[in-house]
Amino acid sequence: MATIRRTGPSLADVIRDMRDVPARVMPYAAATALTKAAKHGQRAVIEQMPQAFRNPVAYTLNATRIEVATKDKLSARIVVKDQRAGGTRPESFLLPEVQGGPRAEKGFERALRFAGILMSGERAMPGAGLALDANGNVPASMVRTILRQVTRGGAGQKRAAGGIFAGAVGRKQTRGVWQREGRRIKPLFIFTQNQPVYRPRLDFTGAAAAAVRENFASDFYAAAQSLRRKFA
Repeated sequence: MATIRRTGPSLADVIRDMRDVPARVMPYAAATALTKAAKHGQRAVIEQMPQAFRNPVAYTLNATRIEVATKDKLSARIVVKDQRAGGTRPESFLLPEVQGGPRAEKGFERALRFAGILMSGERAMPGAGLALDANGNVPASMVRTILRQVTRGGAGQKRAAGGIFAGAVGRKQTRGVWQREGRRIKPLFIFTQNQPVYRPRLDFTGAAAAAVRENFASDFYAAAQSLRRKFA
């Protein structure tokens, strides 16, 4: 997502200030400094996450990785992981928060759609009767409970007392997932044709670039001096 080649003082500017460093050392020093700069940028992005998100979980804080620079490829990158660890891919939930745009379909929604409960184009939005966890997310245990109950009998499952069911409720025939509590029915999820759209909240590039500008020159100098001693 963020590629670190050079920023602030250019590579040429930094090199001009180090005439005592052998030329053969420069590509190695540049690669080391660029990788360190990317790591500084990654830390800056992580530090900004609690300001952008409500109590981000470890999965979110660990959603980025570094592609290191080499002497033959003088660029390092901070990228969002594209592999899931039993849940949603980090790129699926983090990229819309950085770039803005429509939310990707969640695994919960895919399961409902596969069961014939969620119609084409519909999204499931948390309802007023759903308790979120401290991080503002739907607890995984609740998702499993809902899926187990609503898919057991398909879209026409029995509305048992105290049970969770999917269907249309009320005069407006509002579609969603509901829970019966005595004579009361509370909404857990509401189905809507309006696709959720995120506004950019995390200044990924800005946070990374500021950290790189602050640290690149000193990282390059330290790497060059260290390597010069090794090559001496």
